Amino acid sequence: MGSEVLLIEPPSINTYGNLRTLGSIGSLKTDMRWPPLDLLIIGGLLRKHGITVKILDANSLRVSFEYIRQVVEKEKPRLVIFTTSTPTFYQDLRTADAVKNAYNDTFIAITGTHINARPAEALELNRNINFAIITDSESSILELINSNFDPENIKGISWRRDKEIIINTRGEGENLDALGFPAHDLIPLHIYRDPFTRKRPMTVTYSSRGCINYPPCIMCSACFFNKPRYRSVDLLIEEMKWIEDLGVREIRFPFESGFNNIKIADELFDRMLRENIKLRFTCNGRADRLPLDLLRKMKAAGCVAVSVGCESADPEILKLVNKNVTPELVKEAVENIKRAGMDALVYFIFGLPLETKESMKKTLEFAKTLKADLVTFGIAIPHPGTYFYEYLKEKGYLLTERWDKYDPLLPPPYTYPSLSSQEIYRFARRAYRSYYLRPSFIIKRFMKLNLKEEFKNFLGFLKRYVG
Repeated sequence: MGSEVLLIEPPSINTYGNLRTLGSIGSLKTDMRWPPLDLLIIGGLLRKHGITVKILDANSLRVSFEYIRQVVEKEKPRLVIFTTSTPTFYQDLRTADAVKNAYNDTFIAITGTHINARPAEALELNRNINFAIITDSESSILELINSNFDPENIKGISWRRDKEIIINTRGEGENLDALGFPAHDLIPLHIYRDPFTRKRPMTVTYSSRGCINYPPCIMCSACFFNKPRYRSVDLLIEEMKWIEDLGVREIRFPFESGFNNIKIADELFDRMLRENIKLRFTCNGRADRLPLDLLRKMKAAGCVAVSVGCESADPEILKLVNKNVTPELVKEAVENIKRAGMDALVYFIFGLPLETKESMKKTLEFAKTLKADLVTFGIAIPHPGTYFYEYLKEKGYLLTERWDKYDPLLPPPYTYPSLSSQEIYRFARRAYRSYYLRPSFIIKRFMKLNLKEEFKNFLGFLKRYVG
């Protein structure tokens, strides 16, 4: 008998992999791999309570459902939990079939923010799945195991009783410190990287859940979490020391983080400096919460890059989506990040409500005025359960509810009266070409970074956006 619990990140649906973690619905555009943070958190909690756990990151390892079947056949776990996201949902369900074909006497659970919005859907579509676990309900998994898989009185779980699907009351959200450390040592740390990686091994962790901009932007899956909650500085410092002991040299805080709480961030960076934490790290930050003095302390503590969300250069769009920042604040934040000696990445999104051909052009031209090292031009995807999704559905703008069409690499699953799905898609591709094929950008980028990795990413860019 192998592990009691096997946690699986399903295989990728595209060349570079997918993000399913904590609300991500991305198909990666470049050769990067991030650890499955939500599974690391679950694994850390279960192990803390004496349960034997293994993690299989089929997505980053680029392995197949047949490989999953072989692992399950060997491990014979009592419980298998796998993740999902909206665009990968249909393929991810095949994980349950691979598990059952290998070992019939196991319970199977699915989790992810798609489940938050559609807690019964996976159970309806695949009878091999026993439980659907709402994100931010890790302790429900522990309760389920301790109850010998009787979900009757456990919050945050959808389950099947004969032919009836039951949706239990949602939980209040986890005490983040009670979850302990993510299980960084249960994954092959040497395989992970992204465009900012300079030293490996690397891993990812988190300092908070939810967004300090509450309620969050209308398209953001942070709406599935309660008001922002924070891990304690003491716990984060202890985790970082352990991560260093594992040999990790870089760390990512890839989602909305406690760094947006200036008081907590200031305390954390002071402690990192005082306790001589040597990890390089990158993080996300809000443009309205990045004062220069904090950025300089962040740099001194080991930060090498900060990512900032702008979304659009149109103030009316930003106001409608509840972004609560302005293009001017974003420009100032990028300048301060550079002044503090760090790289800057800025996120832009096309296709939000009120978008027009003119507003998309305005956003592209604004992006070119920034001193950012990298930018992304995403397509807004209406995650089920968000206000953006409900808005599009109410207006009759949705074209389909086939979730595999909700991939940000495809034409969006909606159209506006004055702006079509294809127009948004074509402009996003054009924006990447227009921004990244500027000779000045290419020269600056190749002079600065690892030539081998950068050339590989550049070839991938040409294949995706130019070929």
